[in-house]
Amino acid sequence: MRQGQITLTIPLSGSVSGDGDLGGGKIQAISVPTITSGDLFVQGGFDTTSASFLRLLDPGLSNQTSGGDLRFATGLGSRMIVWPQDFSTPSYVRLETAVAQAAARSFIVRFSSA
Repeated sequence: MRQGQITLTIPLSGSVSGDGDLGGGKIQAISVPTITSGDLFVQGGFDTTSASFLRLLDPGLSNQTSGGDLRFATGLGSRMIVWPQDFSTPSYVRLETAVAQAAARSFIVRFSSA
């Protein structure tokens, strides 16, 4: 199993990172730096066409009134998110915070692939 990592950066005054190519792999963990505030969402796409990126849904919540967005309560950051083993990811991802960031923020995404 090949391991790798990518860095995704949310720009100053932004809330969405650039694209991350997982090379067909699966997220293992996300390192969240200190951030302004806000929950963390993960967007996925099958290619890098901007319009193809959509928030991932948590299959355990998809029939709930919350809309089922896969959401991590990261608060002010400095967190490590361990990805659920049975939850797959699309080929390309972006990270999104619920609040615009007061400075550029770099997240490390660890992934593995066969």
